[in-house]
Amino acid sequence: MRVRKLVVAVLLSALSSTASASWHEATSKHFTVYADQDSAELKAFAEKLERFDAAVREARGVPDVAPGQSTRVTLFVLRDLATLRRVYGEKETGVAGFYLPKATGSVAFVPERRQADKWDLSGESIFFHEYTHHLMLQDADRPLPTWLTEGFAEFFANPEFKPDGSVIIGKPPLYRGDALYTEWRLPLDKMLSGDLRNMYEPEWLSVYGRGWLLTHLLSFDLSRRGQLPKYLNEIQTGVEPLKAAQDAFGDIMALDRQLDQYFKRDVFTVTTIPAEKLRIPPVTVRALSRGEEELIEGKIRLARGGSDVRAKSFVGEARAMAAKYPKDEKVLTLVSQIELAAENPKEAVEAADRAIAQNPQSFDATIAKGRAMLALAKANAAAADWNAVRNVFLQANKLDPEAAEPLVLFYQSFVDQGIKPTKNSVDGLTYAVALAPQDNKLRMELIGRLIEDNRLSDASKAIVPIAYSPHVGKWHDSAVAILDQLRAGNQVLAKEKWKAAQKYFDDE
Repeated sequence: MRVRKLVVAVLLSALSSTASASWHEATSKHFTVYADQDSAELKAFAEKLERFDAAVREARGVPDVAPGQSTRVTLFVLRDLATLRRVYGEKETGVAGFYLPKATGSVAFVPERRQADKWDLSGESIFFHEYTHHLMLQDADRPLPTWLTEGFAEFFANPEFKPDGSVIIGKPPLYRGDALYTEWRLPLDKMLSGDLRNMYEPEWLSVYGRGWLLTHLLSFDLSRRGQLPKYLNEIQTGVEPLKAAQDAFGDIMALDRQLDQYFKRDVFTVTTIPAEKLRIPPVTVRALSRGEEELIEGKIRLARGGSDVRAKSFVGEARAMAAKYPKDEKVLTLVSQIELAAENPKEAVEAADRAIAQNPQSFDATIAKGRAMLALAKANAAAADWNAVRNVFLQANKLDPEAAEPLVLFYQSFVDQGIKPTKNSVDGLTYAVALAPQDNKLRMELIGRLIEDNRLSDASKAIVPIAYSPHVGKWHDSAVAILDQLRAGNQVLAKEKWKAAQKYFDDE
């Protein structure tokens, strides 16, 4: 326990030292960025992110989305790699940046590490990689293999922003050189099989490098035009991944030899997206208030989530900030969130009410109040005013109609009350999955409800992206078992398999 407290103290010290400088928030259509940078530097960075978003959408032929909580990514730029790894937690030491897909709003964390030379992995490349995942997951109804998701992300992770406003995409990720040269690389047939269990670290890293190489080859080699869509179409119909690869690509050993030749040739085609095809939305920057800066470590931990929040350790500081800045809506909202994370729902409602009094249009404060009211109602379901709870979520939905969170919580209120959810709440949950297809846990919640309502055909369609996903593991196997029972029309066994799958999701 003493060691654990020491780790917390070191983390808070690291974050607090940056908070004493000048934290800013940049907001645009697709991003909210928090960084300890001056306003001009942060604005330029956020504009670069928006230019990247526009370039990727143009290159992929993907339309833009309506702005909202579910489609915007919140990015925290942390002081250095050591701080990032402390925020990540657990026992992982190799992480260089990470992305958390959430229906409540996806978040990403990268270190503010400047690129020393072209062979180094920069913080920007990490984020461009992770953000490409975010864009791919917005089309999560199509199952994708790991090598392609990582290879495709690497394909976009090293853009070059030209002075004329154009963006070059497809340049080699030179920081993956070791992964491409290593003798310990993963055999191509194993990479294509989707069975990535029990791998050595060099083998796993080679999935990034060789995944990029294969993605590049299939994208630009004219002799292999049309093979990638065929491969993905077969996977989408349930064909085993290696068989789909053999059907689409032919002899895998021949493909492996071609990959080696392609790499040794060291001449790679790139794509230039002209500036006139890029529509860059405006970026606004504001300095965080003194209270927000003083609570920045709490904000970061809440965004990280998981089992490592430890809100009770700084709830006292949060209350002190609320007293010190009684009219700061942002501080009061954050205090409400911290109180709820510390299992103090009554105090969370009070803080949220004070925030709403300062700004009745605050979506975050409204959601914070609703979550706290839901926790109180769940603790005493018989005496609770459930309509009052739901009215808060309806108000949040009016403030941001494209946010998934109010729809999910509105549905959850019926579950927590112990009554059957209404049709409009289930419709809302369905739309929430459409808004946040990257959240598999939310998708599984919908599948369970559809099974409960004996809508087996709808449940089958909803589970296909998980069941046909070319990833090996108990989570995947459990999804296949659910799909088998759905197609057999067995509601009882489908429900049993669905309940069993919940444990595997938490484990994996």
